[in-house]
Amino acid sequence: MIEGARSLERFGGLATMPSGMSDLVDDAEVQFTFGSTSPHRVDSVEFLSPLEKDVSLLRNTFFQVLDQTCEKEMLSKIDQINSASKIYDLSKEDQAFDKMAALVSKLSDEELLTVAGAFSMTCNLANIAENVHRIRRRRAYERGESSLGYLHSCGETFSTLTQAGKSGQEIHDALSKQTVKFVLTAHPTQAVRKSILAKLQVIAYDLLEMHREDLTPNEMADFRMDLRKKLLAIWQTDQIRRTAPTPLDEARGALQTIEDELWVAVPRYIRSIDRSLKQIDQPTLPRDAKPFLFGSWAGGDRDGNPFVLPETTHRVVLLNRYRTINKYLQDVEKLLFELSMTKCNEKLIEYNEKQPRPDVSMKNIKFREYWNYVPPSEPYRVCLFNVRDRLARTLEYCEARLADNVVPKVPEELMYNHVNDLIEPLEIMYQSLVDTGLEMVASGTLLDLIRRVHAFGLYLVKLDVRQEADQHTAAIDAVTEFTGLGKYSDWDEDKRMSFLEDILASRRPLIPRVMPCTPKVQNVLDTFQTVAELGTEALSVYIISMCMRPSDVMLVEVFQREFGKADGNTLPVVPLLETIGALKDAPMVLERLFSCKWYRDHLREDRFENIQEVMVGYSDSAKDGGRMASAWNLFKAQQAMVKVALKYDVTLRFFHGRGGTVGRGGGPQHLAILSQPPRTINSYLRVTIQGEVIEQDFGLQPLCDKTLETYTTAVLKADLIDFADVKPEWTAIMEKLSENSLAKYREIVHGEPRFVEYFRSATPELELGMLNIGSRPAKRRAGGVETLRAIPWIFAWTQNRLILPVWLGVGTALKKAFEDGDEAVLREMYESWPFFKSFFQLIEMVLAKADPLVSQHYDNELVDDKLKGLGVELRELLEETIEMVLRLSGGSKLLDTDRVEQRSVDTRRKWLTVVNLIQVEALKRTRAGDESPVLKDALITSTKAIASGMQGTG
Repeated sequence: MIEGARSLERFGGLATMPSGMSDLVDDAEVQFTFGSTSPHRVDSVEFLSPLEKDVSLLRNTFFQVLDQTCEKEMLSKIDQINSASKIYDLSKEDQAFDKMAALVSKLSDEELLTVAGAFSMTCNLANIAENVHRIRRRRAYERGESSLGYLHSCGETFSTLTQAGKSGQEIHDALSKQTVKFVLTAHPTQAVRKSILAKLQVIAYDLLEMHREDLTPNEMADFRMDLRKKLLAIWQTDQIRRTAPTPLDEARGALQTIEDELWVAVPRYIRSIDRSLKQIDQPTLPRDAKPFLFGSWAGGDRDGNPFVLPETTHRVVLLNRYRTINKYLQDVEKLLFELSMTKCNEKLIEYNEKQPRPDVSMKNIKFREYWNYVPPSEPYRVCLFNVRDRLARTLEYCEARLADNVVPKVPEELMYNHVNDLIEPLEIMYQSLVDTGLEMVASGTLLDLIRRVHAFGLYLVKLDVRQEADQHTAAIDAVTEFTGLGKYSDWDEDKRMSFLEDILASRRPLIPRVMPCTPKVQNVLDTFQTVAELGTEALSVYIISMCMRPSDVMLVEVFQREFGKADGNTLPVVPLLETIGALKDAPMVLERLFSCKWYRDHLREDRFENIQEVMVGYSDSAKDGGRMASAWNLFKAQQAMVKVALKYDVTLRFFHGRGGTVGRGGGPQHLAILSQPPRTINSYLRVTIQGEVIEQDFGLQPLCDKTLETYTTAVLKADLIDFADVKPEWTAIMEKLSENSLAKYREIVHGEPRFVEYFRSATPELELGMLNIGSRPAKRRAGGVETLRAIPWIFAWTQNRLILPVWLGVGTALKKAFEDGDEAVLREMYESWPFFKSFFQLIEMVLAKADPLVSQHYDNELVDDKLKGLGVELRELLEETIEMVLRLSGGSKLLDTDRVEQRSVDTRRKWLTVVNLIQVEALKRTRAGDESPVLKDALITSTKAIASGMQGTG
């Protein structure tokens, strides 16, 4: 039983490990996974001291702001709590913890809010400082001034591959055809307001500048003054979202990330790939290569979100197009200044002569950088004028539609409706420059623009459309009952498939154009009409969540056929397998689909290229059966589906629906990709980037570079490195571990009668809706834990620092395996099987985040006496899990080989416990009936602060 702070010694003093689970650490995975350093380099940026100095600078400047804006009595209380947190952090004594809790309990509601805000700000500033430090350390490595190695860089990866016997041409060919598609989702996991994130981002860039050695005293003084101004502005900004974002708001947020950071980062990083290829005597990537593509769920994901309507999707697509065209206009303006050359090839002259005469008055462009008249002797500018005119007309059209104004009548050939129409003149200009000896000019801004058009298309992001399978079933029920065919949902699977195959093969219409139906059914039907209208230029795939059977896929094909245009240009249908049961049935689903003649012929059509994409869900499968059973069933399901695809000669691609936290499939992505079963990458990786991970991966341009590099090199290695097969005895042991873990997880989560009441008492689950961080409701429907979405499920347990969904069942399974005499084989698996080792490394990280003393405090203050025994049992299981994981890894304490994670802990630890105590006090008063708006704000602020300090929500 864990009682008191002294028990934290087992945690290696790392009870509040708040680091984000990303690859953006400067050296974590190198030491963590490989333990390698370069002894011939000297660090120009020390491991810890610059970070400590930055945190001190930011915090001291912020306290100057507090001194300016707070009363002396309030400042004194903040100082007392801060001092108490330092004492507890150093001593880990129960008495120090109790003193800190007592100080918090005496605060008024207003004081709780102020203290929560102050410590929330401190956590945010620590996050900034750490990101900046990682960037500095990475730059030092690139200058040859770091003892640490970045094994994810293209140079290091190419060297590893050539040593493994791969030729430069093999590396070039693999890179040329590989694609990583990042799908930015609307999942509500970013707790910090966009207004504050934007200001923090500016501070991060300023902090990087402040480390320049050539700054004058006056410049440094200006930076320090600006820092104080910006911190004052943040402190005086409301930290709380007063209204929930709309789907359109979420779409704007996704676009902002791309416009601000990725627009520059993508072509810049591709140039770095080209430089690395040159070092192994290989040409640059083909101009039409698509190493990165981008998608979004904002405005397209209607699963459980009643606010995403067909008109919402239409409007988001218009917004995407408007903002993309606006960015291209800026690039074209820049090229108009650059491409002043007069020599060109005949093809450019011929192209210019065939184009519609540009609107030389350019009245439809509200602002122009380049305004001069262009003589015919400047062919590149003539071409760019035409491009600019078409872009401007397209922009005007989108703007009118968005403003609900009269839409200008513009011939289609005078706007850009297809991405190839924009690529064509850019390619012609590029080839003309090369033909006239100006390849160096062609490879500058013009090539960057070509790369952008291939990456972002005409919409920046293509929308995925997602809906739950049951909604489709309800819609077809309405159709079959109205037409006298009976109730579709009552039919068995064979009858459903026979009916759907017959409809698709016969091409006869099924749905009456006038039919009475409920608003929900009408919404489903209108969605398919919208999909047909918008088409494949704006939309990417149609995803079926909670897909359980092959008929779920065929039904969507029927609906698409019913509403589709004559060209039959429908979206690829992607089944989402997100429960343990669905994963186990996955081979059966694909077998039945691929054995269907209509479906096989459908996949063989040119536009589908014989490709079947399947989305695997990490969140709901983990919520369904625990992290270990989820991970193993995901691994097995992918292996089994690959076998089925090979049998039918279908190219199978996987879409990984990962969340930010380990409990929802998050973690270092390089390691995760290399841990996938063999033959499951196939030069293609599609992955969700959710909530707070968007900021962690793409919030600053240097972070973008590292993220793009991490995915690029991992996919390349996964395709070119031959990994050893998994031994049968490993599989057998993993099967037992999974079964025993699943049994223990479900025994408690689904079988323990006290569990739901305990969960809702010991965590802020019921209060999370106050945060207004997403447009989607927390539940699909009314009910218990089974109806709760995975995000609030993980979010709630992360807040009280027990993080139960991730580790529950793991310790029990390991203990049973040790008792069965499997220890030697388990050690072999840990050392030799990437999947197994990476899983337990992630579990170890999460265990280091857990804080049993904080969890116990939640129980003491918030949980009914009749339920407290369950909390004690859970903490005993936590202790058992730590013991078993350390026994497996051979470590003496958690994370004792990971300096970077320890550094992250030390950066935030003393402040994080304080905001947990504030949250407990706010919950206690709220549940006692205090309805003060100020207290509600204190509760929300403390929740955001914990999320910031833990660098994760759901």
